[in-house]
Amino acid sequence: MLCSVDTCFLIDWAKYRRRDILQGVFEAAYVTRDVLDEARTEATLSYIGDLLADGFLAFYPLMEDVTSLVREIVAVSIRDPRIRTIDPPEAFALAIAVKEECICLTENKGVLRLSELYRDRFNVEVWRSYEVLKRAYKIGLIESLEEEIRAYEEDTGHLFPRRRVEKGG
Repeated sequence: MLCSVDTCFLIDWAKYRRRDILQGVFEAAYVTRDVLDEARTEATLSYIGDLLADGFLAFYPLMEDVTSLVREIVAVSIRDPRIRTIDPPEAFALAIAVKEECICLTENKGVLRLSELYRDRFNVEVWRSYEVLKRAYKIGLIESLEEEIRAYEEDTGHLFPRRRVEKGG
């Protein structure tokens, strides 16, 4: 399984003690060079460097069709008041996922909302960390989803809505 990933997602996973789970769930991840520009902390840069060295992260070549899709994503997010404005780095993650028909990894609420409201145009799965952990549990990479969620929240400070955790969805 392949994915595209944005910087904020990698920033959170750089803090997570079981970040190796990401490589157990996915074969590889597409990123743009903007990811390096946005990564500021030593921990995040080190994590990205490790993923690049392992051959897990691949820089996606920016082509005109992807760039025009990014412009469309940003424009839709600006015009539709139901969607938080999406910045280009997050838009690239979604555009790559659309182009490559892979999963988009992000915690960006604008990307999530746009993919829900415009499914006919941007028909890809958008996963947050919660969905990655659920998948890891399903394929046996983790034994207790609840314990892993607690560890993730503790390490990253990113809290999942309790309703979603309690319902398992």
